[in-house]
Amino acid sequence: MRKLAFLFVCLISIISCKNDTKNQLETDDNSKPSTESETAVKKEKEPVVEKPKDELFTDNFDWTEIPLSSVHIGEFPYLAPPEGFFVKTKQGKPAKDGLTKFSDFGRLMMYTGEAFYNADGKMAKMLYGMTKKGKAFNKLLFDKSVDGYLESIGAELIFKGSVPRKKMYALDKIDPMAQNDYIVGRAYNSDPIRHYALNHKSGKIMFQVWSNTYGAEAGVVELEDFVQTIKAPTASEMKDDIDNNGKAILNINFDTDKATLKTDALEIVDQIFILLDTNPELKLSIEGHTDNTGTDDRNKQLSIDRANTVMYALAGKGINIKRLKASGFGSEKPLVANDTDENKAKNRRVELVKM
Repeated sequence: MRKLAFLFVCLISIISCKNDTKNQLETDDNSKPSTESETAVKKEKEPVVEKPKDELFTDNFDWTEIPLSSVHIGEFPYLAPPEGFFVKTKQGKPAKDGLTKFSDFGRLMMYTGEAFYNADGKMAKMLYGMTKKGKAFNKLLFDKSVDGYLESIGAELIFKGSVPRKKMYALDKIDPMAQNDYIVGRAYNSDPIRHYALNHKSGKIMFQVWSNTYGAEAGVVELEDFVQTIKAPTASEMKDDIDNNGKAILNINFDTDKATLKTDALEIVDQIFILLDTNPELKLSIEGHTDNTGTDDRNKQLSIDRANTVMYALAGKGINIKRLKASGFGSEKPLVANDTDENKAKNRRVELVKM
């Protein structure tokens, strides 16, 4: 009887081992690498999603997402100081007309949460202080008053927080003064900035607001399209300038910090082509110049790239490139002092110099 029981136990053990071996083999089969055809099928089923490019600027702002407002908002700058506060100069005195800074055509760089949008038009900035001397700045009261008012007139909050430092570093490389000139407050620190968009029946308006326990700042811009008052020179006018002065000075518009020609610049390139095509003996040195915004190295390279863009655009139209030369001088040779936006615009130019 004991022998029979022993044999039964051995039989069970053998069967169990066979089952374990079978299961292991099945597992091994399932873990075998896929064939090339199976891998190809999987790749077809799994589309590759490209990571969106991290852009610093955007040319588009979708105003259709901002509800239209018809609330009465008064006159520019549409933002009076709350009770107990006043607008001051940088020296702390009451500001004339309630504006610390005003420009008929200025800019605020609005941050959308992803990129900067250049809002251009009538622009004002306001620095705020407490009316009662010696009283600590009441940040809570200021914020509730200003933010509450903007919401009441239909302004939409498009961003609140701190702009990522990598964005600010990238912006500083392009224009070290951009933070000071186009963004109120301190966009990168722990005190959040607030950017608003108001789609009003009378126009499109954008606001920037910033505050901390020591003071507050606000900016407003009433958007308007830039009207170019400089007419594109004709080929004959360029020829006259070259004959009389040895060169023609052109204001050719490029995309910000790029060597890409804007639409209106293509018309000027067409006129340069006509100039060269009708004067086959003429040879030109195309020389790029910038204002003093940004670093010297960046300006030098940008001016070279822009001169090359014009040269290769002409060559692409059929002008023999041997008649052309491109060079860049950055901000080394300003026509006027770089002390205003208007003067900086004059210094951003391309010169056609007779060789």
